[in-house]
Amino acid sequence: MSIEDNKRMALELLQASAVHDGEKFDALLHPEATYWVIGKPHLFSYGGEQTREQIVAYMSSPSIFPGGVESTIGDITAEDDRVAVEVETKGTLPDGRVYTNVYHYLMKFRDGKIIRVKEYLDTQSAAEFFSK
Repeated sequence: MSIEDNKRMALELLQASAVHDGEKFDALLHPEATYWVIGKPHLFSYGGEQTREQIVAYMSSPSIFPGGVESTIGDITAEDDRVAVEVETKGTLPDGRVYTNVYHYLMKFRDGKIIRVKEYLDTQSAAEFFSK
């Protein structure tokens, strides 16, 4: 796969994530894929390592944001088997509260699929927002 193919797949994964399209998300992942989110799981419930099965199950469940998440893509950097993407997100909960955050994703590719996702975000902001 080319670097451009990897960039396209990275953006497709983020689009699938924004609307919880588990089927599309699943199709982009390598059979041995893992998904990691920054943060200690006992302090930030979304933090830590997830297996492919765990993240696909999560992405196949209904989103807490009924209208999905609006994602604004920033810089994209790609080299060899890696793609890095900066993203700003905005989503509205049923109670009207608006969640925003800034993310950085690092994705690695193997055999034409995404083998590893590392997600970085402002965990303090997310933890405070979702604790209310």
